[in-house]
Amino acid sequence: MPSTAPPPPMANELLPGQLVQKDHRRDWEEYWAAGGTEHDQQGPAEALRELLEDHRWLLPRGRCLVAGCGRGHDALYLAKRGHNCLGIDFCDAAIANAQKLLDSAGALPGKLTFAVQDFFTLSSPRFTLAYEYGLFSAIHPSQRQRWAETYARLIVPQGTLIVLLYPLIRRGQSPPYRVTMAECETHLKRYFVLVRVDPNCRCIEGQEGNELLSVWKRL
Repeated sequence: MPSTAPPPPMANELLPGQLVQKDHRRDWEEYWAAGGTEHDQQGPAEALRELLEDHRWLLPRGRCLVAGCGRGHDALYLAKRGHNCLGIDFCDAAIANAQKLLDSAGALPGKLTFAVQDFFTLSSPRFTLAYEYGLFSAIHPSQRQRWAETYARLIVPQGTLIVLLYPLIRRGQSPPYRVTMAECETHLKRYFVLVRVDPNCRCIEGQEGNELLSVWKRL
């Protein structure tokens, strides 16, 4: 007779009762202290470039938020395309690297400011556009509903949210955590409507099948 006992959890999956609040600031501070290069693509995300350059997706003008901006490549790319961007990260070292990138960029069609700031406590006029690559996986799973609520608070009605999900393939017990489109939609659907999803978005070599691009409109 087959066993009715549940299978053991896979790495990066939580058992009932394990969904406890955990602050991973130390993990990310150690990551940046070690150089912060593991997730650095040395330029804007290929999926973002594909969306705007190949698919010619039109983004709303106005204020743009790039949360969890890291070294700032994506925020700089959007500013070069004329957007007025605020890039935030709670790690001092990340923003120091982003500021160096900005200082070497020269004149920009748009505006770009970087700031050390916790995403969840950001107090700001609302944005017409927000973009992120990996913030959803960087936070502990217990924070994901608050993540959706924060974007709902920060984005104007009919504003756009672009979420580049990574990683879709299992990792270990430390962040970034494995994510799924279904879980992302579960948290966002109360506040946003999904307008585009690309499970085969362009990515750097070696990341095939590990990223997914979604575009949302604020209700």
